Amino acid sequence: MTKQVREWYEMAAADLGVAKHLDATYYPKPLEIICYHCQQAAEKAIKTLIMYFGEEGGMPKLHDLSFLLNQIKNKVSIEEKFYDYADALTPYGVAVRYPNELFLEERHEREALQYADEIFQWVTEIVVEKD
Repeated sequence: MTKQVREWYEMAAADLGVAKHLDATYYPKPLEIICYHCQQAAEKAIKTLIMYFGEEGGMPKLHDLSFLLNQIKNKVSIEEKFYDYADALTPYGVAVRYPNELFLEERHEREALQYADEIFQWVTEIVVEKD
């Protein structure tokens, strides 16, 4: 694993760790912040794959997770569920930064944690376990 790939992977792991920590230790749960870190974990995990497979034209400075998945769809098999997860997580990267933009319930937070974790595990299988 190259240094750049490792850096993206470690940032993804840190965001996922923060989201899980906040979920486990804070009351009331800061749903917006947890969902934001889940989106960030998924984004950085996908960008890990972009770096792993060699970014063409530079790293996209976008937060649309489906767009980012499309950057690597010809290099790795992507289950359809990851596109569904991407569509669910993407709004948490921007909209939660503004008060009253999203109405979140604990079910959203649980889903965000699950989706980010599954994306991170998928990336781990590719970049860590195959290296």
